[in-house]
Amino acid sequence: MISSSGINVMANAATRQIHRLDSAVRNIVNVDTAGFKAERVHFLEGSTGAGTAKGRPARKPAPTADYSQGAMQKTGNVLDLAIRGEGFFAVQTKDGVAYTRDGRATLNENGDLVSLAGDYILGRGGKITISGDDIQISENGAVRVDGSEVDTLKIVSFREPSALIKLNARLYRNPDDVAGVQKGGDSQIKSGCLELSNVQAIREMVEMINIQRTFESYQKAIQTIDEQNKASTSRVGKL
Repeated sequence: MISSSGINVMANAATRQIHRLDSAVRNIVNVDTAGFKAERVHFLEGSTGAGTAKGRPARKPAPTADYSQGAMQKTGNVLDLAIRGEGFFAVQTKDGVAYTRDGRATLNENGDLVSLAGDYILGRGGKITISGDDIQISENGAVRVDGSEVDTLKIVSFREPSALIKLNARLYRNPDDVAGVQKGGDSQIKSGCLELSNVQAIREMVEMINIQRTFESYQKAIQTIDEQNKASTSRVGKL
């Protein structure tokens, strides 16, 4: 008879595939989300998802973001903003400051520069209020209205961006500065452009197929072990 720990190992390995599938699905859902960064789920070298030698469940992995540059798309809208290089836009949400690569901006009823979700897009002096018609945003983030500079976009880079906490498809937090805020950074602001998602749809579809096949193989293995154990128990009962 095969011990139950064998089934536990297989079950935990199958659970690992579920985590990978969840990540791939989120990537595909956000293939058209501006500034979205693809998720990747990584496991320890040689891990089977068992967690321990006794087959106790492994801790749920935290997906990490692939911060590679997404393609640039010209829109012609001066309030569409993209970052080429490192860094994030700083935005003021109701729960505090967050960071994003999604540069789709607009003006609210008070003339404040905000994201499509209504969060203030911050400048070095705080929220940016625009009163005028001729808006220009330079590559260094300077915001000019009717020829006068009103503020400069606050672009924030991090020493360890992988430590950022993901809030949703577009926002990240940096609690207790775990990611290490850095001054400067190699970045340019492109007004009239958006950074597209860096998700590669074909890659994610292939990944989902591979995950499904792997998951099914674990299911079959668990079924086989279970049937062998039942047969062994039946034979013992006849002795």
